[in-house]
Amino acid sequence: MPLVIKPTTTSERIPSLDFLRGVAVLGILFINIESFIYPNPWSSWQYGYENAIDHHTRFWVYFLTQGKFYTMFALLFGVGFVIFMDRIQQKVHGLTAMDIYSRRLLWLFVIGVIHAYFIWDGDILYHYAICGLFLLPFRSMRNRSLVLLVLFLAFFLFIKSYEGVSKRQESYSNYTEVLNKEVTKRTDKDNKFITSWENRYTKKSPNLTEEVEPPKTTYWQGVMDSYEHLKVHKGEFYYQSLLFSSLIVMLIGMLLYRAGIFSDYTTWKFYWLIAFSLLGIGLGVNYLRYYHWTYDDHIPQLSTMRALLFTFHKEILGTAYILLLNGIYQKYLTKGKIQIFSKVGRTALSNYIFQSIVLGIIFYGYGLGMHNRFSRFGLLGVVLVLWVVQIVCTHLWLQHYKQGPLEFLWRKLTYGAFNKNK
Repeated sequence: MPLVIKPTTTSERIPSLDFLRGVAVLGILFINIESFIYPNPWSSWQYGYENAIDHHTRFWVYFLTQGKFYTMFALLFGVGFVIFMDRIQQKVHGLTAMDIYSRRLLWLFVIGVIHAYFIWDGDILYHYAICGLFLLPFRSMRNRSLVLLVLFLAFFLFIKSYEGVSKRQESYSNYTEVLNKEVTKRTDKDNKFITSWENRYTKKSPNLTEEVEPPKTTYWQGVMDSYEHLKVHKGEFYYQSLLFSSLIVMLIGMLLYRAGIFSDYTTWKFYWLIAFSLLGIGLGVNYLRYYHWTYDDHIPQLSTMRALLFTFHKEILGTAYILLLNGIYQKYLTKGKIQIFSKVGRTALSNYIFQSIVLGIIFYGYGLGMHNRFSRFGLLGVVLVLWVVQIVCTHLWLQHYKQGPLEFLWRKLTYGAFNKNK
Protein backbone atom coordinates (compact mmCIF):
# COMPACT_ATOMS: atom_id res chain seq x y z
CA MET A 1 0.00 0.00 0.00
CA PRO A 2 1.22 3.54 -0.69
CA LEU A 3 2.47 5.54 2.25
CA VAL A 4 0.86 8.97 1.99
CA ILE A 5 1.89 11.56 4.55
CA LYS A 6 -0.27 14.65 4.32
CA PRO A 7 0.97 18.17 5.15
CA THR A 8 0.29 19.58 8.58
CA THR A 9 -3.04 21.40 8.50
CA THR A 10 -3.56 24.89 9.88
CA SER A 11 -5.56 23.49 12.77
CA GLU A 12 -2.63 21.22 13.72
CA ARG A 13 -0.14 24.05 13.88
CA ILE A 14 0.74 25.72 17.17
CA PRO A 15 -0.10 29.41 16.55
CA SER A 16 2.40 30.86 18.99
CA LEU A 17 5.27 29.09 17.23
CA ASP A 18 4.37 30.59 13.84
CA PHE A 19 4.20 34.01 15.49
CA LEU A 20 7.62 33.53 17.12
CA ARG A 21 9.19 32.34 13.86
CA GLY A 22 7.77 35.37 12.09
CA VAL A 23 9.27 37.75 14.64
CA ALA A 24 12.60 35.92 14.46
CA VAL A 25 12.88 35.95 10.66
CA LEU A 26 12.06 39.65 10.50
CA GLY A 27 14.28 40.53 13.45
CA ILE A 28 17.33 38.71 12.13
CA LEU A 29 17.38 41.15 9.21
CA PHE A 30 18.79 43.83 11.56
CA ILE A 31 22.08 41.94 11.74
CA ASN A 32 22.23 40.01 8.46
CA ILE A 33 21.88 43.18 6.40
CA GLU A 34 25.19 44.48 7.78
CA SER A 35 27.08 41.61 6.13
CA PHE A 36 25.81 42.80 2.75
CA ILE A 37 26.39 46.52 3.13
CA TYR A 38 29.61 46.98 5.13
CA PRO A 39 33.11 45.68 4.33
CA ASN A 40 33.67 45.05 8.04
CA PRO A 41 30.19 44.80 9.61
CA TRP A 42 31.48 43.95 13.09
CA SER A 43 33.67 47.03 13.40
CA SER A 44 32.62 49.47 16.12
CA TRP A 45 34.14 52.48 14.33
CA GLN A 46 35.06 51.84 10.71
CA TYR A 47 31.99 51.82 8.44
CA GLY A 48 28.57 53.45 8.58
CA TYR A 49 29.46 55.97 11.29
CA GLU A 50 28.83 59.52 10.09
CA ASN A 51 27.97 61.04 13.46
CA ALA A 52 27.11 60.19 17.07
CA ILE A 53 23.61 58.97 16.26
CA ASP A 54 25.12 56.16 14.19
CA HIS A 55 27.13 54.95 17.17
CA HIS A 56 24.03 55.11 19.35
CA THR A 57 22.04 53.24 16.69
CA ARG A 58 24.69 50.56 16.51
CA PHE A 59 24.58 50.20 20.28
CA TRP A 60 20.79 49.77 20.44
CA VAL A 61 20.67 47.40 17.46
CA TYR A 62 23.37 45.17 18.91
CA PHE A 63 22.13 45.50 22.47
CA LEU A 64 18.62 44.35 21.52
CA THR A 65 19.11 42.16 18.44
CA GLN A 66 22.65 40.85 17.82
CA GLY A 67 22.54 37.06 18.26
CA LYS A 68 19.11 37.14 19.91
CA PHE A 69 17.06 36.24 16.85
CA TYR A 70 19.59 33.60 15.89
CA THR A 71 19.03 32.19 19.39
CA MET A 72 15.27 32.29 18.85
CA PHE A 73 15.67 30.35 15.59
CA ALA A 74 17.88 27.75 17.23
CA LEU A 75 15.48 27.33 20.15
CA LEU A 76 12.52 26.99 17.79
CA PHE A 77 14.51 24.45 15.77
CA GLY A 78 14.74 22.33 18.91
CA VAL A 79 10.99 22.73 19.44
CA GLY A 80 10.35 21.78 15.82
CA PHE A 81 12.51 18.68 16.20
CA VAL A 82 10.35 17.30 19.02
CA ILE A 83 7.09 18.19 17.25
CA PHE A 84 8.20 16.62 13.98
CA MET A 85 9.34 13.39 15.59
CA ASP A 86 6.21 13.10 17.71
CA ARG A 87 3.91 13.63 14.73
CA ILE A 88 5.80 11.47 12.26
CA GLN A 89 5.86 8.56 14.70
CA GLN A 90 2.07 8.76 14.92
CA LYS A 91 1.93 8.09 11.18
CA VAL A 92 4.80 5.66 10.68
CA HIS A 93 6.88 3.50 12.99
CA GLY A 94 10.41 2.34 13.61
CA LEU A 95 13.19 3.13 11.20
CA THR A 96 10.86 4.74 8.67
CA ALA A 97 10.33 7.70 10.99
CA MET A 98 14.10 8.04 11.43
CA ASP A 99 14.61 7.76 7.68
CA ILE A 100 12.14 10.56 7.04
CA TYR A 101 13.72 12.83 9.64
CA SER A 102 17.23 12.14 8.32
CA ARG A 103 16.10 12.85 4.79
CA ARG A 104 14.50 16.09 5.98
CA LEU A 105 17.82 17.19 7.47
CA LEU A 106 19.72 16.11 4.37
CA TRP A 107 17.65 18.39 2.16
CA LEU A 108 17.86 21.24 4.66
CA PHE A 109 21.63 20.82 4.51
CA VAL A 110 21.54 20.89 0.69
CA ILE A 111 19.31 23.98 0.63
CA GLY A 112 21.65 25.68 3.09
CA VAL A 113 24.76 24.85 1.06
CA ILE A 114 23.15 26.12 -2.16
CA HIS A 115 22.17 29.29 -0.33
CA ALA A 116 25.71 29.69 1.03
CA TYR A 117 27.56 29.19 -2.24
CA PHE A 118 25.18 30.83 -4.70
CA ILE A 119 23.42 33.56 -2.70
CA TRP A 120 25.02 34.48 0.66
CA ASP A 121 27.97 32.86 2.43
CA GLY A 122 26.56 33.66 5.87
CA ASP A 123 24.00 30.85 5.74
CA ILE A 124 23.06 29.07 8.98
CA LEU A 125 20.77 26.34 7.62
CA TYR A 126 23.39 23.70 6.91
CA HIS A 127 24.77 24.25 10.42
CA TYR A 128 21.27 23.65 11.83
CA ALA A 129 20.95 20.48 9.78
CA ILE A 130 24.07 19.00 11.34
CA CYS A 131 22.95 20.06 14.82
CA GLY A 132 19.66 18.31 14.10
CA LEU A 133 21.51 15.03 13.72
CA PHE A 134 23.15 15.52 17.11
CA LEU A 135 19.69 15.94 18.67
CA LEU A 136 18.55 12.43 17.74
CA PRO A 137 20.18 10.55 20.65
CA PHE A 138 18.70 13.01 23.14
CA ARG A 139 15.06 12.74 22.11
CA SER A 140 14.26 9.91 24.52
CA MET A 141 16.18 11.44 27.44
CA ARG A 142 14.29 12.52 30.52
CA ASN A 143 14.15 16.22 31.29
CA ARG A 144 16.61 15.89 34.16
CA SER A 145 19.14 14.27 31.85
CA LEU A 146 18.67 17.04 29.28
CA VAL A 147 19.32 19.68 31.94
CA LEU A 148 22.52 17.91 32.96
CA LEU A 149 23.55 17.72 29.31
CA VAL A 150 22.97 21.47 28.88
CA LEU A 151 25.14 22.15 31.93
CA PHE A 152 27.82 19.79 30.62
CA LEU A 153 27.99 21.60 27.27
CA ALA A 154 27.90 24.99 28.99
CA PHE A 155 30.94 24.01 31.05
CA PHE A 156 33.11 23.86 27.91
CA LEU A 157 32.00 27.32 26.81
CA PHE A 158 32.79 28.75 30.23
CA ILE A 159 36.25 27.20 29.95
CA LYS A 160 36.66 28.77 26.51
CA SER A 161 35.71 32.20 27.89
CA TYR A 162 38.12 31.78 30.81
CA GLU A 163 40.97 30.80 28.50
CA GLY A 164 40.24 33.75 26.23
CA VAL A 165 40.38 36.35 28.98
CA SER A 166 43.42 34.66 30.53
CA LYS A 167 45.35 35.02 27.26
CA ARG A 168 44.29 38.66 27.02
CA GLN A 169 45.44 39.30 30.59
CA GLU A 170 48.77 37.67 29.83
CA SER A 171 49.19 39.74 26.67
CA TYR A 172 48.40 42.93 28.58
CA SER A 173 50.90 42.01 31.27
CA ASN A 174 53.55 41.41 28.60
CA TYR A 175 52.67 44.70 26.93
CA THR A 176 53.11 46.72 30.13
CA GLU A 177 56.35 44.90 30.87
CA VAL A 178 57.79 45.61 27.44
CA LEU A 179 56.52 49.20 27.51
CA ASN A 180 58.39 49.83 30.76
CA LYS A 181 61.70 48.80 29.20
CA GLU A 182 64.10 51.46 28.15
CA VAL A 183 63.64 52.21 24.45
CA THR A 184 67.25 51.33 23.68
CA LYS A 185 66.85 47.91 25.26
CA ARG A 186 63.73 46.87 23.31
CA THR A 187 64.19 44.20 20.67
CA ASP A 188 62.49 44.22 17.27
CA LYS A 189 60.12 41.60 18.63
CA ASP A 190 59.26 43.91 21.54
CA ASN A 191 58.56 46.82 19.20
CA LYS A 192 56.37 44.69 16.95
CA PHE A 193 54.43 43.48 19.97
CA ILE A 194 53.85 47.06 21.18
CA THR A 195 52.73 48.14 17.72
CA SER A 196 50.37 45.19 17.40
CA TRP A 197 48.78 45.80 20.80
CA GLU A 198 48.38 49.54 20.27
CA ASN A 199 46.93 49.04 16.79
CA ARG A 200 44.24 46.92 18.40
CA TYR A 201 43.63 48.99 21.51
CA THR A 202 43.74 52.56 20.31
CA LYS A 203 40.63 54.66 19.85
CA LYS A 204 40.01 55.17 16.15
CA SER A 205 37.78 57.30 13.95
CA PRO A 206 36.18 56.32 10.64
CA ASN A 207 37.70 57.56 7.38
CA LEU A 208 34.61 59.04 5.74
CA THR A 209 36.46 59.80 2.50
CA GLU A 210 37.39 56.16 1.86
CA GLU A 211 35.95 54.80 -1.38
CA VAL A 212 34.77 51.20 -1.11
CA GLU A 213 34.04 49.14 -4.20
CA PRO A 214 30.97 46.90 -4.00
CA PRO A 215 31.88 43.23 -3.57
CA LYS A 216 30.82 40.55 -6.05
CA THR A 217 31.08 42.73 -9.15
CA THR A 218 29.55 39.93 -11.19
CA TYR A 219 27.37 37.07 -10.06
CA TRP A 220 30.01 34.51 -11.02
CA GLN A 221 32.63 36.45 -9.06
CA GLY A 222 30.27 36.26 -6.09
CA VAL A 223 30.10 32.49 -6.42
CA MET A 224 33.89 32.28 -6.58
CA ASP A 225 34.20 34.53 -3.50
CA SER A 226 31.83 32.25 -1.59
CA TYR A 227 33.86 29.24 -2.70
CA GLU A 228 37.00 30.85 -1.28
CA HIS A 229 35.28 31.84 1.97
CA LEU A 230 33.33 28.67 2.72
CA LYS A 231 34.78 25.32 3.67
CA VAL A 232 31.88 22.93 3.25
CA HIS A 233 33.56 21.44 0.19
CA LYS A 234 36.59 20.83 2.45
CA GLY A 235 34.51 18.86 4.94
CA GLU A 236 33.66 21.57 7.49
CA PHE A 237 29.91 21.00 7.71
CA TYR A 238 29.12 23.28 10.65
CA TYR A 239 30.41 26.36 12.46
CA GLN A 240 32.72 25.07 15.17
CA SER A 241 32.39 28.24 17.27
CA LEU A 242 28.59 27.88 17.34
CA LEU A 243 28.14 24.14 17.76
CA PHE A 244 27.89 23.88 21.54
CA SER A 245 25.85 27.06 21.95
CA SER A 246 23.47 25.93 19.18
CA LEU A 247 22.96 22.54 20.80
CA ILE A 248 22.40 24.12 24.22
CA VAL A 249 19.68 26.42 22.90
CA MET A 250 18.04 23.62 20.88
CA LEU A 251 17.96 21.40 23.97
CA ILE A 252 16.39 24.25 25.92
CA GLY A 253 13.77 24.45 23.18
CA MET A 254 13.03 20.75 23.66
CA LEU A 255 12.62 21.29 27.40
CA LEU A 256 10.31 24.27 26.95
CA TYR A 257 8.13 22.38 24.49
CA ARG A 258 7.85 19.43 26.86
CA ALA A 259 6.75 21.88 29.55
CA GLY A 260 3.74 22.72 27.36
CA ILE A 261 4.16 26.50 27.46
CA PHE A 262 3.77 26.99 23.71
CA SER A 263 0.23 25.62 23.87
CA ASP A 264 -0.65 27.12 27.25
CA TYR A 265 1.77 29.45 29.01
CA THR A 266 -0.20 29.19 32.26
CA THR A 267 1.23 25.68 32.64
CA TRP A 268 3.97 27.49 34.56
CA LYS A 269 2.53 29.00 37.72
CA PHE A 270 5.17 31.74 37.80
CA TYR A 271 5.49 32.17 34.03
CA TRP A 272 5.63 35.98 33.99
CA LEU A 273 8.01 36.13 36.93
CA ILE A 274 10.37 33.75 35.13
CA ALA A 275 10.03 35.59 31.80
CA PHE A 276 10.63 39.07 33.24
CA SER A 277 13.43 37.90 35.53
CA LEU A 278 15.26 36.33 32.60
CA LEU A 279 14.57 39.44 30.52
CA GLY A 280 16.03 41.67 33.22
CA ILE A 281 19.15 39.54 33.55
CA GLY A 282 19.55 39.37 29.77
CA LEU A 283 19.15 43.11 29.30
CA GLY A 284 21.63 43.85 32.08
CA VAL A 285 24.31 41.52 30.76
CA ASN A 286 23.83 42.61 27.15
CA TYR A 287 23.94 46.28 28.12
CA LEU A 288 27.37 45.79 29.68
CA ARG A 289 28.54 43.67 26.77
CA TYR A 290 27.53 45.99 23.97
CA TYR A 291 28.24 49.27 25.73
CA HIS A 292 31.85 48.16 25.93
CA TRP A 293 31.82 46.85 22.36
CA THR A 294 30.35 50.11 20.99
CA TYR A 295 31.93 52.88 23.05
CA ASP A 296 34.93 51.30 24.82
CA ASP A 297 36.15 48.77 22.29
CA HIS A 298 39.61 50.36 22.47
CA ILE A 299 39.83 49.37 26.14
CA PRO A 300 40.88 45.71 26.64
CA GLN A 301 38.36 43.58 28.51
CA LEU A 302 40.44 42.01 31.29
CA SER A 303 37.80 41.06 33.85
CA THR A 304 37.46 37.30 34.35
CA MET A 305 34.05 37.75 35.96
CA ARG A 306 32.74 39.75 33.01
CA ALA A 307 34.15 37.24 30.54
CA LEU A 308 32.23 34.44 32.25
CA LEU A 309 29.13 36.63 32.53
CA PHE A 310 29.22 37.40 28.81
CA THR A 311 29.52 33.74 27.78
CA PHE A 312 25.77 33.35 27.21
CA HIS A 313 24.66 36.96 26.88
CA LYS A 314 22.74 36.50 23.63
CA GLU A 315 21.33 33.10 24.57
CA ILE A 316 19.85 34.45 27.81
CA LEU A 317 18.15 37.40 26.15
CA GLY A 318 17.02 35.37 23.13
CA THR A 319 15.34 32.83 25.42
CA ALA A 320 13.76 35.69 27.38
CA TYR A 321 12.33 37.06 24.11
CA ILE A 322 10.81 33.66 23.39
CA LEU A 323 9.11 33.49 26.78
CA LEU A 324 7.93 37.10 26.72
CA LEU A 325 6.57 37.05 23.17
CA ASN A 326 4.99 33.62 23.65
CA GLY A 327 3.11 34.85 26.71
CA ILE A 328 2.07 38.12 25.08
CA TYR A 329 0.79 36.31 22.00
CA GLN A 330 -1.29 33.81 23.95
CA LYS A 331 -2.68 36.40 26.36
CA TYR A 332 -3.37 39.32 24.04
CA LEU A 333 -2.89 38.56 20.35
CA THR A 334 -4.63 35.28 19.50
CA LYS A 335 -7.79 37.09 18.44
CA GLY A 336 -6.10 40.18 17.07
CA LYS A 337 -4.97 41.22 13.61
CA ILE A 338 -1.36 40.31 14.21
CA GLN A 339 -1.47 37.37 11.80
CA ILE A 340 0.98 39.10 9.49
CA PHE A 341 3.81 37.89 11.71
CA SER A 342 2.38 34.37 11.86
CA LYS A 343 2.17 34.24 8.07
CA VAL A 344 5.82 35.21 7.82
CA GLY A 345 6.55 32.48 10.37
CA ARG A 346 4.68 29.86 8.34
CA THR A 347 6.99 30.67 5.43
CA ALA A 348 10.14 31.29 7.48
CA LEU A 349 12.46 29.27 5.21
CA SER A 350 11.29 31.05 2.06
CA ASN A 351 11.49 34.45 3.74
CA TYR A 352 14.98 33.77 5.06
CA ILE A 353 16.29 32.98 1.55
CA PHE A 354 14.20 35.80 0.06
CA GLN A 355 15.97 38.29 2.33
CA SER A 356 19.37 37.20 1.03
CA ILE A 357 18.31 37.44 -2.61
CA VAL A 358 16.90 40.95 -2.19
CA LEU A 359 19.89 42.16 -0.14
CA GLY A 360 22.30 40.81 -2.76
CA ILE A 361 20.44 42.67 -5.51
CA ILE A 362 20.50 45.91 -3.53
CA PHE A 363 24.06 45.95 -2.22
CA TYR A 364 26.31 43.72 -4.34
CA GLY A 365 28.12 44.84 -7.47
CA TYR A 366 26.09 42.56 -9.74
CA GLY A 367 22.96 44.38 -8.50
CA LEU A 368 22.44 48.03 -7.61
CA GLY A 369 25.85 48.31 -5.94
CA MET A 370 24.61 50.26 -2.90
CA HIS A 371 27.42 48.83 -0.78
CA ASN A 372 28.54 51.15 2.06
CA ARG A 373 26.07 53.84 0.93
CA PHE A 374 24.01 53.99 4.14
CA SER A 375 24.83 55.08 7.65
CA ARG A 376 23.95 52.83 10.58
CA PHE A 377 20.92 54.99 11.33
CA GLY A 378 19.87 55.23 7.68
CA LEU A 379 20.02 51.46 7.40
CA LEU A 380 17.04 51.19 9.77
CA GLY A 381 14.85 52.67 7.03
CA VAL A 382 16.00 49.98 4.61
CA VAL A 383 15.11 47.31 7.16
CA LEU A 384 11.60 48.75 7.60
CA VAL A 385 11.02 48.86 3.84
CA LEU A 386 12.16 45.25 3.46
CA TRP A 387 9.82 44.23 6.30
CA VAL A 388 6.89 45.73 4.41
CA VAL A 389 7.95 44.00 1.19
CA GLN A 390 8.25 40.63 2.93
CA ILE A 391 4.94 40.97 4.75
CA VAL A 392 3.05 42.00 1.61
CA CYS A 393 4.63 39.30 -0.57
CA THR A 394 3.94 36.64 2.06
CA HIS A 395 0.31 37.73 2.41
CA LEU A 396 -0.25 37.64 -1.36
CA TRP A 397 1.45 34.24 -1.70
CA LEU A 398 -0.59 32.60 1.05
CA GLN A 399 -3.80 33.83 -0.53
CA HIS A 400 -3.15 31.29 -3.29
CA TYR A 401 -0.98 28.62 -1.66
CA LYS A 402 -0.91 26.85 1.69
CA GLN A 403 2.88 26.80 2.00
CA GLY A 404 5.84 28.92 1.04
CA PRO A 405 7.63 27.86 -2.17
CA LEU A 406 10.69 26.49 -0.40
CA GLU A 407 8.58 24.83 2.30
CA PHE A 408 6.70 23.06 -0.49
CA LEU A 409 9.94 22.01 -2.19
CA TRP A 410 11.49 20.86 1.09
CA ARG A 411 8.46 18.74 1.85
CA LYS A 412 8.43 17.19 -1.62
CA LEU A 413 12.10 16.30 -1.40
CA THR A 414 11.66 14.88 2.10
CA TYR A 415 8.65 12.68 1.46
CA GLY A 416 8.99 12.01 -2.25
CA ALA A 417 10.72 8.65 -1.80
CA PHE A 418 8.26 7.54 0.88
CA ASN A 419 4.93 8.49 -0.71
CA LYS A 420 5.22 5.61 -3.17
CA ASN A 421 4.13 2.03 -3.28
CA LYS A 422 6.21 -0.12 -1.00
